[in-house]
Amino acid sequence: MSTALLVLSLTGPNAESDELVAVQATSPASSAGKTVSVSCPSGTKVVGTGASVTGQRTTITRVRPSADLTAVEVTAVEHGAGTVQPWTVTVRANCAPGEYTLVSKSGTKNAEAACSGDQKVLGVAGETDGGHFTKMAPRNNLQGGLVEASGNVDVTAHAICGTRPGLVLRGGSSTVVMTKTASKSVACQGDEQVVSAGGAVAGAIIDDVVPAGYGATVTGEAADAQGQAIRWSITPYVVCSQ
Repeated sequence: MSTALLVLSLTGPNAESDELVAVQATSPASSAGKTVSVSCPSGTKVVGTGASVTGQRTTITRVRPSADLTAVEVTAVEHGAGTVQPWTVTVRANCAPGEYTLVSKSGTKNAEAACSGDQKVLGVAGETDGGHFTKMAPRNNLQGGLVEASGNVDVTAHAICGTRPGLVLRGGSSTVVMTKTASKSVACQGDEQVVSAGGAVAGAIIDDVVPAGYGATVTGEAADAQGQAIRWSITPYVVCSQ
């Protein structure tokens, strides 16, 4: 079965503009784990990634840019008791012309991929082997990206490194919630463009990390709530540029 592809904005395949091109693809609906990918238009590279799922007890476990930064692949699975209802996973890539570098680092439970020299982290992605994401976000100084997972599982952090005008990290303010699921957004300012999204949760797992509109949104789920209210927190991040 094919995926649905949507080009959200496009400046032209060989445009000299620094305008970002957002593309996304959505999988067919089914009640099973699934993988979906999307490619950047010719002449552009991935600078930011995003992933989201529909349905209860579903979560992303892999957001992997290709080595040449021309595509992004996302995997999502059911967790806990799972669901018999059909659900989908969506992958998103923010693309831009220019030269960028992918740096990857693996570890147990957490990993940090660092940019070198004068490069800054534009986007952060990650993979987890058997766990659930609890953090996927840039460092405060934009020198790298952090990925954390629940449990002592293998994780890989991917940092997309490079330069763009006026690069800045916004967000980082956490909100305490008492519901089983919650979302929080953070916006870029003025005429800034959204480059990438990040997020973190404490006492829950990440379902979605999505750059969209004028900012970014992270969605978390208290997987062990069993219908009862528990206390946990959620923090969104967005990388913006002029």
